Amino acid sequence: MSLPPRFFLTGTDTDVGKTVAAAALCAAGGHAYWKPVQAGLDGPTDTEVVQALAPDVPTWPEAWRLRRAASPHAAAADEGLRIDPRTLTLPPADRLLVEGAGGWMVPLAEGPVWQADLARHLGLPVVVVARTALGTLNHTFLTLRAVRDDGLEVAGLVLVGPDHPENVRDLHRWGAPVLARLPRVSLPDDFPRLVAEVARSRTAR
Repeated sequence: MSLPPRFFLTGTDTDVGKTVAAAALCAAGGHAYWKPVQAGLDGPTDTEVVQALAPDVPTWPEAWRLRRAASPHAAAADEGLRIDPRTLTLPPADRLLVEGAGGWMVPLAEGPVWQADLARHLGLPVVVVARTALGTLNHTFLTLRAVRDDGLEVAGLVLVGPDHPENVRDLHRWGAPVLARLPRVSLPDDFPRLVAEVARSRTAR
């Protein structure tokens, strides 16, 4: 597996396992972590999840911390805010993972402003987290097409879930390089398994 030194991490949809995968990628690859837009403050934020799972990974505070767990454009509107990616600059890290909010086509602001506008402004290639299970081909190919239609580079896929060789094969040959396949684990005790799997993937490719 070869991850870019700095990249934008998105998912095919919410709850695909993106944040846990991000923590494992950072811990194994020596990347720092930054999530510019956090929507939902009732429980641990995604940054706090990464900090708990991988305490040695450097993290940066969010640019927007929105109270409601909702699409960022709606959560920001609740508080009279508007998310503007043009106000952001990348943290000073040579190796950095930037996690997006939800899936690729989640709007950040009215207009609309899309996640693509954020990744494009930051000048980052995109890694997509997807499920391995039935239905992933449609969701993942649609996400990959959207990323590319937005003029951004797809650096590869990280797949989460039980082994499904046919899906892994088809995504790899028709979609994008599969950089790693991670099991879905119970947290936090099984997290070291994910880091070990990422490290194994790095040496296997």
